Amino acid sequence: MFIAIAISMAIKFYSGGMTTMSFFSVAVALAVVTQIFRVYTASYLWGRQAVTQPEAEFLTTVGPYAYVRNPLYLGNFLIGIALCLALNEWYAYVSFIVGYIFVYSLVLPYEEMYLEKKFGRLYSEYKSHTGRLIPKLKGYKSGDGVTPDFLAGILGEIHVPLILGLIFLVIYLLFVK
Repeated sequence: MFIAIAISMAIKFYSGGMTTMSFFSVAVALAVVTQIFRVYTASYLWGRQAVTQPEAEFLTTVGPYAYVRNPLYLGNFLIGIALCLALNEWYAYVSFIVGYIFVYSLVLPYEEMYLEKKFGRLYSEYKSHTGRLIPKLKGYKSGDGVTPDFLAGILGEIHVPLILGLIFLVIYLLFVK
């Protein structure tokens, strides 16, 4: 997905495109709010969200997880849209969305299969009451006793705002008029 954004930045650069400060400002605001949401979400995983293969010591069904099963992936989508908004080019949106659909159409079924195998009926019930990527308005009620660890959430996500800050700085320097 970030490759799609990088390619869109290259196309915009070589075509001489510019973006307005208003689009850029809205994009940065959306990214900041979304990153705060991602830190909050990661705190319910105790900072254990960055893994290369599915693993779970516990099933989190409270906080943002009471409404959507994959709030971090929802956050990734919103951050990608924020980057597209900063670029303000139709091809950025198309390439990002195609990349997002491709990646998560592979990742999500694999993770859900793992969670169903590990947690069985508990996960199946949870899955039936929550949205995969689009939050449901009524939260899932469980006896889950997971409490957030905000420091772990911050430390687990510290690389994301640094990378985003760098990307937004490049977009600002190259494209904002």
